[in-house]
Amino acid sequence: MDEVIIKDLTKRFGDLTAVDHLELNVPAGSIYGLLGPNGAGKSTTIRLLCTLLNPSEGTASVGGFDIIESPVRVREITGVMPEESNHTLYAAMSTYDNLEYFGKLYGVPEAEIPGRIEELLSFMGLWERRDDPAGELSTGNRQRLALCRALLHRPKVVLMDEPTSALDPIAAKKVRELIIGLAEKYKQTFFINSHNLAEVQRMCDRIAIIDKGRILLSGKTKELRAKLQATQNFTIRVNDDLERALDIARSMEFVTSAEEEVDSIRVTIEDPISNNSTLMRSLLSKGVEIIEFAEQEATLEDLYLDVIKGGVM
Repeated sequence: MDEVIIKDLTKRFGDLTAVDHLELNVPAGSIYGLLGPNGAGKSTTIRLLCTLLNPSEGTASVGGFDIIESPVRVREITGVMPEESNHTLYAAMSTYDNLEYFGKLYGVPEAEIPGRIEELLSFMGLWERRDDPAGELSTGNRQRLALCRALLHRPKVVLMDEPTSALDPIAAKKVRELIIGLAEKYKQTFFINSHNLAEVQRMCDRIAIIDKGRILLSGKTKELRAKLQATQNFTIRVNDDLERALDIARSMEFVTSAEEEVDSIRVTIEDPISNNSTLMRSLLSKGVEIIEFAEQEATLEDLYLDVIKGGVM
């Protein structure tokens, strides 16, 4: 079952098309990453899904409710963490009161509100700051509080725009762990905008790459990374024969690039399963002493750059 279904979704601002006939399905219980550079249309997509904007064309459904026909129902079942979410808190109200007020607005049973607030604030390291005005918190702590607010009513779908952008590495790791845990425990669906490749790779089980308002590639993270196996990078350390090793590598038709590094060469090989041993044998047969022949793990960054440049579709 798909929790978010996007059909031909388009948003224009005058002559600018920010979202261009988007087609995307987000399975229930998944952590879905929308990955792209600044200005790609990620934030506009989030604003459309949470009904802050109306589409120019097309539509989408969230949790079974159409964003045009049933915007109130969409808001009831979604948690939203916008890009500047730490500026949407009530600065004069305490950390605790911000969450209590929000919980009541969303109809969380009053008997459950204190327990949920303590659980989230404790996890985020904010329980000791529960009586402090939100406006006195640091930017990172306000970001944590905004995340607590988005999760308090345990929404079916959580829409997040750069959720860890203002967090230090330790806090960002906690947020990733929380998201993964909630998706498993409550079967919540997370739709996350990010330009952070490493974060998406660690957290999301599915991704879509967007640029200029259009989806260029989408699928399971593991499957998309597998596309990179058509070529693979290797680091080859040799004993005082860098120039000769470089010449040999460049003479091979299946080596698409070969560059010298400090004490090694870095090569990109087509069909590595068949050809990396061929290169190794050629180097050895010509007297090059190999100290190390190491495969470099394929990352989403490689795929992302290829897609944005038009190399993978």
